[in-house]
Amino acid sequence: MATANPVPEPLLRFLSGGWAAVERETPTQDPRAGAWQERRARLSSQFPDRTIVIRAGHEVTRNSTTTYSFRAHSDFIYLCGAAEPDAVLVIHPAGDAELFVHAPHRLGEIEWFTDPSRSPLWAGPQVEPEELALRLGITVRALAAMPPSYAVPDDAAFDTEVSRSVARLRLVKDAFEVESLRAAAAASLLGHAELRASIPEAIREGGERWLEGTFLRRCSASGNGPGYWPIVGAGPHSCILHWHRNDGPVRNGDVVLVDAAVEGTDHYTADITRTYPTGDAFTGAQQSVYDIVQASHDAAIASIRPGSAFHDSQDVAWATLVDGLIDLGVFRPGQRAEALDPDTMLHRRYTLHRTSHHLGLDVHDCQVIAAEYRAGTLVPGMVFTIEPGLYLQANDETVPEHLRGIGVRIEDDILCTADGCDILTSAT
Repeated sequence: MATANPVPEPLLRFLSGGWAAVERETPTQDPRAGAWQERRARLSSQFPDRTIVIRAGHEVTRNSTTTYSFRAHSDFIYLCGAAEPDAVLVIHPAGDAELFVHAPHRLGEIEWFTDPSRSPLWAGPQVEPEELALRLGITVRALAAMPPSYAVPDDAAFDTEVSRSVARLRLVKDAFEVESLRAAAAASLLGHAELRASIPEAIREGGERWLEGTFLRRCSASGNGPGYWPIVGAGPHSCILHWHRNDGPVRNGDVVLVDAAVEGTDHYTADITRTYPTGDAFTGAQQSVYDIVQASHDAAIASIRPGSAFHDSQDVAWATLVDGLIDLGVFRPGQRAEALDPDTMLHRRYTLHRTSHHLGLDVHDCQVIAAEYRAGTLVPGMVFTIEPGLYLQANDETVPEHLRGIGVRIEDDILCTADGCDILTSAT
């Protein structure tokens, strides 16, 4: 990666002229501008005497002079649609708002040539505040002109009251958000199909990394990148809940568990898990575990309806999994009640995790109020996952030997509707 040298005055003068004007497309207002304005108004109405300041965040150094790819804070995106690093959204007590962003460097400024982040020669054309204002339907000003009273120290704590209020707004998706989630789901399903087709190549060479790379290519082609780092676990790695290393082999006859999704260009992400045989079909033992998880998944989805408790589908899923574990000989029939008892939860040795979380701009959306929504009821417009799994560890002596090392999870993205639900990720 190049770095700029000091610029001699003669070079700066030479750089200051001789450039043709760059044609720029005339921006049009984003159809979501009204929704962003309404969200800001709803938030402001909950804090009538307060000015709310929300930052996009900063680029983060990876090492030396390189940075991680920037992704703005989800609350910031939700309230204004912008995604520029260092930007600041200010919502005034009356509900009107201002967005402060970096202004592009101008010809004659040394930074026009030397700034690796914002020089047009180093980083490409930069958005003009006026263009951003037209697109987003909000007043946009230069960050350098922001009043000092709006500056928030980097080490300042989040106002949890405001964060929780934004999360409650984000719990129920509008039509724009649902379509964004559908698009992310469609792209993710395509990525899964491409990954599955590449399993023979992963067996020959490349292993889990080959499958990871196959999916990441789809993330780049169809969106901003992955909504979270893919989990690609083959063989015993399928039993490791967050296996992000993805550095193991893929062997014929194994299962491979893939938890991977695309974040769309408007920052909404899907969340999909599939478990595939690496050969032509599952073995008998693998199929028996897969069928139990599939039955749990289907029973949970069948239980979804508006007004039901958020945890109802989880209760159904866990009960189905425990019944399956009894059939497999992992639990005895007399252990069913104890395995499901909330005070003992013995099934968690094999099921590990909850079976649902909200989904949206974050893969674990509205996490700041997770305890609250888990105790709540379903409302049309909520989008969440159903993701039961069984993880029979390779070294678990409580599991029959022929089942050890088999991990299965099946995860879909669900929209609660007025009369039930819509599976956004059903095209498999």
